[in-house]
Amino acid sequence: MDNAITYLSSFEIDRNKTLLLIEASIQAYNAFNKDDSAKCNWENVTQPEDYELVDSWTGVDAVFNQLKRVECYGIVFRSQKEPYTYIFAFRGTDGIEDLCDDFGFNPVPFQAYDKNILVPSDVTVESGFYHIYADSHRHTASMQHQLFALIDKYQASPKPIDQIYVTGHSLGCTLATLFTLDLALSRPEMKVVNYNYASPRVGNQAFVNFYQQQSLQQNSATTTVRFQNVYDKVPCTPLKIQRYKHLPYAYLIAFYRDNFTGKFDIVDNHSVQNYKKVLEYILNSSDDSYETVFESDRDKKIKSVLPNPTSIGKYW
Repeated sequence: MDNAITYLSSFEIDRNKTLLLIEASIQAYNAFNKDDSAKCNWENVTQPEDYELVDSWTGVDAVFNQLKRVECYGIVFRSQKEPYTYIFAFRGTDGIEDLCDDFGFNPVPFQAYDKNILVPSDVTVESGFYHIYADSHRHTASMQHQLFALIDKYQASPKPIDQIYVTGHSLGCTLATLFTLDLALSRPEMKVVNYNYASPRVGNQAFVNFYQQQSLQQNSATTTVRFQNVYDKVPCTPLKIQRYKHLPYAYLIAFYRDNFTGKFDIVDNHSVQNYKKVLEYILNSSDDSYETVFESDRDKKIKSVLPNPTSIGKYW
């Protein structure tokens, strides 16, 4: 299998799911408490319609695997009616500089939660992302163990899992992708859908191949979809020259700060709020329109245009 990317049309994605999960990704950011990073701030979270907030979890953040600290990294929403859908929403970093801090660049082997599962030795992922997912710290269990403890708790409850939605923005995409593969290996009976927004590259070609070999990725209804702004710089990292590759199914949008240097902007072209505004505009349009100008979350004019795959990485 090569790493050719398949660009999906608006008819090939689920509109309601797209907008639900980007909102869940935003709420994962809202749960982060800057004053007490290990405590998730539930009071700041707005629950999506017909869902309730039921849990949260932490991960171990570090700068090049040093100066470790425990931080809130995600929240779980559950549908209010059965059959029960659970949304696992992973937050990204607090800023672009933090994302760079989380890059470890060195590849490391991926290990499933179920230690009886043998993952091919050539399957590797970016170390900074993996350490946040898999490392414990002092008396705090790893994110990986916390997540599977939640899965097992829900399955033993009166409200068992019918399906799982996994989502995130930026760094949150990488953690969501690791978790999605882990579920496919360690809980293969689960129905899991991953829609993520502005994902960096997670692993090497062997990782992409192994991920796509899982049964849910063979079904168009459950295959992982990346939503990417062609002018966003973050999905261009880690670099191809370092042998990192993207998962193959992507839905493209195109927006940038509407000024002379806007296509080079890092922050506004990566903003999850701007992703949401563009997706709402396009997916609510009756004529599949892309062209508009809107106010960003930073009071800047942002222009949305027709996406062109050849524009990816052109301005970086």
